[in-house]
Amino acid sequence: MASFTVAPDLPYDLSEPSFAGSWIGRYSLHPVFSSASADVVLYATDGVAYRVHSYTLRMASGFFRDMFTLPQPSPATEEGIPSLSININAESSTGRSRLVPTYETSDTLILFLTLISGMPIDTPLHEWGSLSTSPASARANPAVSPPCFDVIDRVLRLAENWDAPGPISYIRSGILNEQLVNLDPLRLYAIASHFEWDYERDWAAQHTLKLDLFQASNIAIQETLERLSSKDLLCLLKLRYRRKEEFKELIDDPERFSVGNRENNLCTKCNKALLDNRTWKALKEAMVMEMDRRPLGDSIVGFEVGGIGGEDFVGGILAWPEAEACFGATCVKEGCGGLNYDKCATLKQIQDCIDTLPWDL
Repeated sequence: MASFTVAPDLPYDLSEPSFAGSWIGRYSLHPVFSSASADVVLYATDGVAYRVHSYTLRMASGFFRDMFTLPQPSPATEEGIPSLSININAESSTGRSRLVPTYETSDTLILFLTLISGMPIDTPLHEWGSLSTSPASARANPAVSPPCFDVIDRVLRLAENWDAPGPISYIRSGILNEQLVNLDPLRLYAIASHFEWDYERDWAAQHTLKLDLFQASNIAIQETLERLSSKDLLCLLKLRYRRKEEFKELIDDPERFSVGNRENNLCTKCNKALLDNRTWKALKEAMVMEMDRRPLGDSIVGFEVGGIGGEDFVGGILAWPEAEACFGATCVKEGCGGLNYDKCATLKQIQDCIDTLPWDL
């Protein structure tokens, strides 16, 4: 992810002693947060400083509300390094601002400050990833540069640590986004689970059904699974298991698939030869294995299921060799040649089976 880069001609504020400190070096003020009337200076770790009004920080953040009201020790420095105890409760005798270094990079801090300051962010969450400054609007906006989830995670973590519900609420309001969930439904599920957003969590879980969670080569999926709590991971696995097992029961039902699942059926054309159901059993086994890998079922029917998935599965099981063998199987009686199974009716029943599978955690 690209970091926010300060233009070389941005104004420097040399009135603060920390800007010229031996450890800090020179900081550049962000042009949007550079008001001389602001009484707090926040430092990012990558050389950008932000002047912010203490009133804004107190109203938006419980962390700063407590910080600015608790008694503070006498100012002190160590080798030019400003600490959180320096001058944060009142202006110094020389009228300098309160100096607050952070452990955040500028791309995270600018988003957080923009959100709590009430300035608009026109770019949707799925395009968060890097920051650019528009001279025409004098407003910092996220620019397209994936992965956006890394930025979302950092802003949420910062808002949570600083007890700032505003940015968290903003992100929640925009998280039901098709582009975002299509980028990484599992990351979205992890975020919603952490904050106990029930509706968003269930919605993201449904979209994870198109993922193969046990694909060892997908490092991103494995890392996200490791970050999930055991409870949230178990809920996800139980949903997948239920869909696979219920699908297996449905396709084994002799009422739904009477020709393939009942014993001693005769050919419907000659009504003499017993049907050989081995090809149907092989197709059922292949479908159950596919539901174990991708329990959404779109790769079987060949199109979206519940408005989810459907990518690259034109034809579904009709492209499988097991389906070709099954729907091409004919009566073994010489001279009959009748097809063992009605392809259209069978596919319709398979689709109905998938449509009835559970969605809820």
